[in-house]
Amino acid sequence: MASIRSAHISLLVILGLALGLRLALWSQPLHEPANDEVEYITVARDLLEGRGWSFYERYHWLRAPLYPLFLAASWRLAGDDAWPGATRALHLAALPNIALSVGNVFLTYLLTRRLAYERAAIIAALIAAILWTSATFASLYMAETLFAALFQAGMLFLLYSSGDRSTTIRWPLIAAAGLCFGLATLTRSITLLFLPCAALWLAAQVHRTRDGATRRRMAAPLLAAAIYLGAATLTIAPWTIRNIQAYGGIILVETGLSYNLWVFNEPREDRDTIHQTLERITNPVERADYATRRGLERLREDPAIIARKLWPNWVLLARVKPIQDRFLMESYYADVTLPLFGAALIFDDLLYIIIVLGAMAGLAHAGRNQRGPPFWPALMCLLWIGYAVATMLLTHGEARYRHFLFPVLIPYAAWSIAALCRRAAEIRRQRLAIVAPLAAVFLWTVLTAYPWDWVGENLARGTRALAGDLFLALGDPDRAVAAYHDALEAKATADGWLRLGAAYLARGSIEDARRAYRAAWSSSPLYYVASSRLGDLERTLGNIEQARRAFAGYYVDAQRVTDWSWRTLDAQPPAALDVGDGLDFGNVGGVYPAEELQGTSARWSAGRALLRLAGPETPATVVIVLRLAAPHPGTEAVPATICVANACRTIILRAGWRSYMLALDIPGDPIMTIEVRSPTFVAADSRHLGVLIDSARLIVPGRPGDNQAHPNNNSPPVIARSVSDRLQRATRG
Repeated sequence: MASIRSAHISLLVILGLALGLRLALWSQPLHEPANDEVEYITVARDLLEGRGWSFYERYHWLRAPLYPLFLAASWRLAGDDAWPGATRALHLAALPNIALSVGNVFLTYLLTRRLAYERAAIIAALIAAILWTSATFASLYMAETLFAALFQAGMLFLLYSSGDRSTTIRWPLIAAAGLCFGLATLTRSITLLFLPCAALWLAAQVHRTRDGATRRRMAAPLLAAAIYLGAATLTIAPWTIRNIQAYGGIILVETGLSYNLWVFNEPREDRDTIHQTLERITNPVERADYATRRGLERLREDPAIIARKLWPNWVLLARVKPIQDRFLMESYYADVTLPLFGAALIFDDLLYIIIVLGAMAGLAHAGRNQRGPPFWPALMCLLWIGYAVATMLLTHGEARYRHFLFPVLIPYAAWSIAALCRRAAEIRRQRLAIVAPLAAVFLWTVLTAYPWDWVGENLARGTRALAGDLFLALGDPDRAVAAYHDALEAKATADGWLRLGAAYLARGSIEDARRAYRAAWSSSPLYYVASSRLGDLERTLGNIEQARRAFAGYYVDAQRVTDWSWRTLDAQPPAALDVGDGLDFGNVGGVYPAEELQGTSARWSAGRALLRLAGPETPATVVIVLRLAAPHPGTEAVPATICVANACRTIILRAGWRSYMLALDIPGDPIMTIEVRSPTFVAADSRHLGVLIDSARLIVPGRPGDNQAHPNNNSPPVIARSVSDRLQRATRG
């Protein structure tokens, strides 16, 4: 009893660790979508806005539907965005996936208890919790986490149903297994052709454990397989029927296999040409037929393609590759910090090798005695591993596809670690000899394909950059400059130049800082952080046109510049802010990029705009002057609430530009934030638009220049008066 209680406590601690790690990674600014994320996010947005699956009428394949539906539901739960670019709600939409990822740790624990005994289950849960791949994918908008949950649940139901169970328990478990495998197939179709393999395994297992007459022993396995396949088929069928009705042909789940058949069999056309060709075919059935025909034509011309692709696909599957979604980065032009990089090397690369080698040893020890894992569950796992790897070798391999294998590799790796912890009493050398050749091939592939230069450069750069950060934090900019120079010598990056520029600023070397910031922008012209840092410095120095050019960047996303600047730049706010003039970055938040609207450059709010202005040093009665417009369709008057330091007033806005003056008592604060809240409407481009903001000003009695009219105020002000005599006098003043 004590050991069970200890195991439960350990499991709770591990689940807490898994949740904390995933939330820590998620709590960073929203990462830049990469790889398949862009597609999934687009489809989910289409579903939310009532456009259905229209994205696949202009894309080169039709994707399995379940994850886009899951993401759309998560996005809906996160609520409507009160911030431009859908960043806030999209960020929150990852939380259900994070909860699912933590649930996968628990499922790994349960699956390991069934596959490899109780003592390995805690180790397996710990591996699943700290495996960096699983932790990062919890925050990615990708299907792998959902697939892992459904696949593990299906395996659990299948394994529990195959034991010595009563009929009343066995058949529901088998049906549940079929349902989960069907849902997994609707998430990633790799399991589609595995369904008959699993049914055969189930029939053999039921036949092996069934007592009674021969006729009954033959009927039960067939019935078990029929129930399993029937449940899976009924789960997949609605999507297949929908495809038949929508496109006039059969698409069971998706058309990725047709795409792979053409693209990954040495086509004579380049990838862009293939995509353009397929995207001109609006019907997915016709598109899939065309891709299949072109792929088969190429294979008939040269059947040896199949043999030539096996080893390259093995390398693609087994190797470690530094891809974009390896780290959750707000911009993939940014440097990965040394702690994050080192954690990935240990808990991703090294742990991956340990998992694979340990799983080989564990599976080799599977047998009918108590010294190793049970044989029949191991056979099921071997069937899946062989099927999945063969599918990847024959179609297309990617390191990301290891997600499909981890659910069955981790339990056996945990068994091997548990056996080693027991002084290798259960490890038998003759069993290890069976897998030694495969283990040698795997290790040789990983080590020869490993990006050693990339690791060396990043470790050298990261170590010196971290030293520079410490020196700068300790108030020693001279040593920080030296450390950052060393980091640039190890590997020159835009962030390296930006760090050097910050150290120069701390030392008071303004021209050196400008040169460093310009070098950062030159090294990565598309990196908006570099151009924005330069713009902020030029603005501070009074170089207005240079600042505008830098903030405009080079093909940068103006929304990203706006959001990043608001969150990051520590600029001294002005007393009067010309919104949308190209210099307001860092002083405006909750707004869209500037546009020429109603004769002036202005910004739309997204329902809650935030403006930073220079406030009074001491408590004072101030006057806020805002030039606003609210051209909402079908509405002449739009209410807006203006808040400063918890003091709020509501005014009525009209469609045309008008200046509004409000007098408020506020506490002393050199940096004041004005909040403009308003209802929104959905524009034709799907943006949630609130009010137009052209300018803002904070008039503080006695401050020089605060009684002059703002240059954008071309209309008489609308004054929001207070019942207070003091506020009335301030307003008249």
